[in-house]
Amino acid sequence: MPTPSPTPSAPELRFFAGLWTLRGYPHPDREWTIPQKFAAVKAAGFEGIGGRFVAEAPELCAELGLDYVLYIDADASDYAAQFQDALRWKPRRINVQLCEHDTSPARAAEAWIQMAKRADELGLAIDLELHRDTATETPEKAYEIADRVLQSTGQAVRLCLDYSHFAVTKHLAPPFAPRLLERADLVGPVRQLHLRPFNGHHAQVPVTDGHGGLSPEAGPYLEFVDALFALMRQTAQPGDVIYACPENGPKTPGGYGLSCFPDVWTDTIRLRDEARSRWNRIYARST
Repeated sequence: MPTPSPTPSAPELRFFAGLWTLRGYPHPDREWTIPQKFAAVKAAGFEGIGGRFVAEAPELCAELGLDYVLYIDADASDYAAQFQDALRWKPRRINVQLCEHDTSPARAAEAWIQMAKRADELGLAIDLELHRDTATETPEKAYEIADRVLQSTGQAVRLCLDYSHFAVTKHLAPPFAPRLLERADLVGPVRQLHLRPFNGHHAQVPVTDGHGGLSPEAGPYLEFVDALFALMRQTAQPGDVIYACPENGPKTPGGYGLSCFPDVWTDTIRLRDEARSRWNRIYARST
């Protein structure tokens, strides 16, 4: 059955690929160049690409018509210089991995309030990522930071949702939505998603079975994506633009992919297609 097209009233979901996914791809001995990676992302039908301060990014994005999502690690001591540098990259959004794992929620909230004020002054859109080894590494820390910012400023934090880390932290069994989406109030302002397929013991599981079908592990994760999109449907408005990254990690050292996983790039494209289909279907149902 064809996937329903999104209605004109639906907010826009724009998919971007992460340069991290293509690290060491297709093989560490013959890794694609940066221009080849950007061209492959464009050819695969993504609307954007995400990465750090990649020197070639501004020119390649302009040439190929891709949006750029900039990733930074930042704390109170170094965010200002990075925000100033970011102006040349003209990012649609900046994904911030905030402070360190041992930064208290109080200090992290103070840093975020400073960052948000400066970002507004510069016209930059920043998102606070839920991420391992940062101040948001557990639900308790992340939600306390969000609550402190709201109490201090009256403004909600725009989170970049990556629930894979929380699922592993809590070793959840499916269904994942009841625990992971319990703070529904924090989902409404969201404009950036990192969609990495997970289970309760692994921050990344294969999307496909290597033979064209979905892996058994992908099923419960995609059910969670359905629940997340349905929740977003309750608050997202026409004209909203939400950036989503099917952020599969590579098989290289430091990546999340294991040697037995299927091809990481084709898995990423399949995950994008599955997520887009579900988004469109939810909006078609709702109207």
